[in-house]
Amino acid sequence: MNNNHNPETMFQLSSGGLSRVILSRLRGPGAGELPIKAQLVISLGLMWLPLVVLTLFAGTFYGGGTIQPFITDVVPQVRLLVALPLLVVADMTINPAVDMAIRDLAVIGVVPEGERNRLQRALIRLTQSRDSVWPDVIMLIIAYGSTWLFRPGYGDMDLGAVDPYWFSPSSGDGNGLSAAGWWYVLVSAPIFQFILFRWAWRFLIWARFLYQVARIPLTLHATHPDLAGGLGTLGLAQQTFAVVFVAFATVVSSTVAHNMIFEGVGFDQSRLEVFVFIVICVVLIYAPMLFFSKGLYTARRIGLSQYGSLGHHLSDAFFRRWIKHSGQDVGAELKNSTDSSTMADYGATFETVRNMRFIPASLRNVVTTAGALAAPFLPLYLIAFSFKDLLGRLAEALV
Repeated sequence: MNNNHNPETMFQLSSGGLSRVILSRLRGPGAGELPIKAQLVISLGLMWLPLVVLTLFAGTFYGGGTIQPFITDVVPQVRLLVALPLLVVADMTINPAVDMAIRDLAVIGVVPEGERNRLQRALIRLTQSRDSVWPDVIMLIIAYGSTWLFRPGYGDMDLGAVDPYWFSPSSGDGNGLSAAGWWYVLVSAPIFQFILFRWAWRFLIWARFLYQVARIPLTLHATHPDLAGGLGTLGLAQQTFAVVFVAFATVVSSTVAHNMIFEGVGFDQSRLEVFVFIVICVVLIYAPMLFFSKGLYTARRIGLSQYGSLGHHLSDAFFRRWIKHSGQDVGAELKNSTDSSTMADYGATFETVRNMRFIPASLRNVVTTAGALAAPFLPLYLIAFSFKDLLGRLAEALV
């Protein structure tokens, strides 16, 4: 493996499956993935733009006596204009990070030469799971089944009780659907859910790959500057999956916003649920890093023992030469000696060993991820409170 991140040779976790089969039929065998811009244009053109056209013709886009026009319905707007693009552009962050992590495992020596075959087998299983069509078929069936089963709402169980009038203007119980409603049920909602399920599946098979790698006897150096024995790129790769969870967070946020605007539900009633949701997402993102905790703990314990013993010998030698048997010109001699720099270098090395983490991720990574997950819920404060109220609460907090 080399470090050339050419898109044609890069391991792409997002590719494969049903999409590759469809592209092969349309563009010929060996066709690569469509550019991100093309994916965005096709997704919005297929899932959002027809809803705009159909509601414009029906007079339910922005008014026309409709109690809830399409343009003011936050759920489909957030799903299709915010969450969907996030899921599409996730390729740009996740694929390069995953590829770099896999290459580093093979190149930097974390996986010993004699264990490379086990890494290769784990990578083959990951590729086979990624390329399998059957998981995509099952997820597509689930997406369409749940959308149809809960069609009075927005295509999922949590929103089944919502009554969007642009969706079914002829009746309030969801039995009659407008043209836009049918398009949403048959195209927009199930395809959106399929894309979300597809990323969830890829997250799971990546987690399984990490578990298989963690079972290999890895060579973890406690003195590695990434404070993770050389596994730091795995933590960076794991953090990139936050964009998928942020997309899901925007869906949850839009549901809460809809309930606040149209059903009068206060934000205080949802605050605890939002906090629990963020905590669960952070735990899910970084839980696979726990697979490496035992190896990192062992490497740190051995490193503290080895470098602690070395530190004792260095300190003893330094004391004997410069303190116990020092002469009158000890200052000048020490200035011209390399002993002091050796002790300083050793101190920095031992500090690295002592600060070694038990997972290949830092507290900063976790906090940044939690902040990104909380961002979609910040607009809820603008719904719950006026700008003047927010400024007053901020002033009270600062006083």
